[in-house]
Formats: sequence, C-alpha cells, structure tokens
Amino acid sequence: MTLNRIKFLVFIQVMLFISVGPLQAFAGVDGSPFEGPYLGVTTSKSTFSSTIANTIVSTADKPSLFGSSTSAKSKNSYGGGIFAGYGLNYGPVYTSAEAGFIVDKGNTILSNGTNTIKFSQSNTFELNVRAGFHLTENALIFGMFGYSGANMKSHGIDERSKPTDGLSYNQRLTSLRYGAGVEVAVYENISLRGEYTKSKVGSDFYLDGSDKFTISPKTSRIMFSVVLHMY
Repeated sequence: MTLNRIKFLVFIQVMLFISVGPLQAFAGVDGSPFEGPYLGVTTSKSTFSSTIANTIVSTADKPSLFGSSTSAKSKNSYGGGIFAGYGLNYGPVYTSAEAGFIVDKGNTILSNGTNTIKFSQSNTFELNVRAGFHLTENALIFGMFGYSGANMKSHGIDERSKPTDGLSYNQRLTSLRYGAGVEVAVYENISLRGEYTKSKVGSDFYLDGSDKFTISPKTSRIMFSVVLHMY
C-alpha cells in the first residue's frame, strides 16, 4: 500500500470518528445537512503516468530524433479547484450530480538519452454522480462515477517546436473517473469531504517529424474538500 493511500485511510478514519462524536446534526432540506445545492473548493495530491510508444514513420526531410530506444519518467503533482452540485436523499440513500474544474499538472518525460519530449496534464473538467448512504445524521459514505476531460500538452522534442510552428500538441482527452469517499457536516452549512479517485485517460498520438508518439495516460487522486451547502 502506498504512503498516499495510507494517509488517505487515516484521514477517513478521523472523519468517521468525528462523525459519530457529539456533533450537532444540522438540518437541511428534509432534515439532511447534505440535501440541496452546494459549492466547494478542493485540494488534491495526484499521481500521473503515461505509457508512451514511439513509431518511426517515413519523413525524409525530418528524420527521427528518437529511434526506438526510449525510457519514460513520470512526475506527480499537487492541485486544486472548484466544484458545484446538487444533492438528494431517498430515505437513507444519498445521490448527487456535480461539475468541477481541477488544475492538475502531472507529466511524463520520454527520453532516449539525448532527446526528450514531455507530455503534461494542465487541468481537468469533470462531470460526476455520487451515490451512497448515511452513516449518521451528519456523515455519509459514497461511491463516485463520472466523465473527465483532461487537457494534455506538449511543445515538441526538446521544446524545439513552438506554438507558432503548428506542431504543438494541445488536446483534451476524455476518460471515465471512479472512486469513493466520505463527507461529514462539521458546522451549519459546511462539511468536509475526503475521496480517492482513479481514471484511465483515452489514448492519442502526437506526430513530430518522423516520430509518432502514442500516449495513454492514467491518474489517481486524493482530494480534500470544503463544501458549502446552500439550503
């Protein structure tokens, strides 16, 4: 088990302990502190990695700078963002729909020992649904499933290709994101949320001269959020 997952599990245990403590169960719509519209801010610790394959194509005036011998090294990142949604209760069952924008800058650098090329993620736009149930009057546990559009960028081999050259790679790739978490109401209208999510981003390719790079990114993320419920 990775250190990040251990930290997340410790955080979840603390939140669950808080949820069964002597906190007041704040009443929202239908007696729930989680029902109705909400806004939130989040911080995240993300892992990022990409499988990158280079295929040499025949372009006589732009020979391959990489060849087939390469190695890849990925870098994780911290990030943050905003989200908004609406929650509903059906007895003990809780559901919500949510949209968010997260700035997240992990990257993978491919190298053959001489030349390098970096593919990086700059942000994600997300549409998620959550479903779960109440552990107590002021705490719930949920699973999450949704769509994510990740903005991927590269500026060419050793950054020799500038945006004005028409060779820069800048695409928003789609993925399915899934995960789970807990949310605890700690003050009137305010709750804390912790969750862990994973996604496998759709594959794409980037052509630079005779080098055709096929990238297949994947990410995981630990998120800690403050949520304002507007009931």
